[in-house]
Amino acid sequence: MEKRDKLYIGLFNDYYGALLTEYQRGLIDMYYNKDMSLGEIAQVHDISPQGVSDALKRAERTLTEAEGKLKLVEKSDKLRKILRQISACGDEEIERLAQKAIDVLDS
Repeated sequence: MEKRDKLYIGLFNDYYGALLTEYQRGLIDMYYNKDMSLGEIAQVHDISPQGVSDALKRAERTLTEAEGKLKLVEKSDKLRKILRQISACGDEEIERLAQKAIDVLDS
């Protein structure tokens, strides 16, 4: 998986992680956030690396399908770009409000 894809799985997990089981969320966290190898995760869960890989693929598919249907990550990226353009227009009050909206998206 490319570095860009890993970044997107992390973002998708932020938005749609509640759709995963606790076990899947834990695997995603270990693999993507803690940068653990399949072998290290397999030892923690006392399963094979292939079992970890299969479970990660199912979790990734769930997250990717959710984004494919809801497009929340895509929409928030577009909104951030528009808000940055608005905040660059020169009006201090508009800049302040645009930044406030960006902060909401980033929280």
